[in-house]
Amino acid sequence: MILHTDFHDYYDTAVGYGIDSNVHYRRFTKEAEINFKAKLDFPRLWGLSPFLLGFCGQIYPMILLVKRDLAYQTIDWFYAYGYEELIDKQIEWANSKKAYIYSHKKMGTEAKRFFEDWRQQDDSLFLENKTPVWIYKLERNNRKAVINSKLKKYQFDRIKDANTAFQEISMYLSNILVEQKEIAVVEDIYRIEQHGFDIKTSFRKEKKK
Repeated sequence: MILHTDFHDYYDTAVGYGIDSNVHYRRFTKEAEINFKAKLDFPRLWGLSPFLLGFCGQIYPMILLVKRDLAYQTIDWFYAYGYEELIDKQIEWANSKKAYIYSHKKMGTEAKRFFEDWRQQDDSLFLENKTPVWIYKLERNNRKAVINSKLKKYQFDRIKDANTAFQEISMYLSNILVEQKEIAVVEDIYRIEQHGFDIKTSFRKEKKK
């Protein structure tokens, strides 16, 4: 896969392991309006920021956790891709803000359901936007997704290592997002004429005397 891009992502290091010159990824970030049809009610996760990350046909639900100091300044952040790691990170940060872990425990069932129900396989949004990667913040009034997002920003390297991510993107581009070129079908009669034969006389059987 040959990258055409204006930024570096974590899986770019896998380029050195081989390049398929027939596969091109034009990785330029942009916003695009998407037609996301929610099959489920939007999760009620007060105080948390739910996102959907689309990667090669698979949709990953994730929740952004933000750690703040006593002056309410951001000092750390974490994208949780599952309920268990969400709780583990809350417990890890609980010492600096006791109310943090308690307030989110009350909505544990809703958070667990979010990770279970919103993970799905669906190629439609990828095909509509001709991209293997997109990010969507799950809000009722939001219609914008970020196309060709930088995966490192969302800590996706915990989910797919560099080689796996690179290979899966390359395969998705060549197998699912490949642009089907219209093939001109020429009837046999015209192909024969293009080769200099006269269709009326060249293949006519001679009469036996």
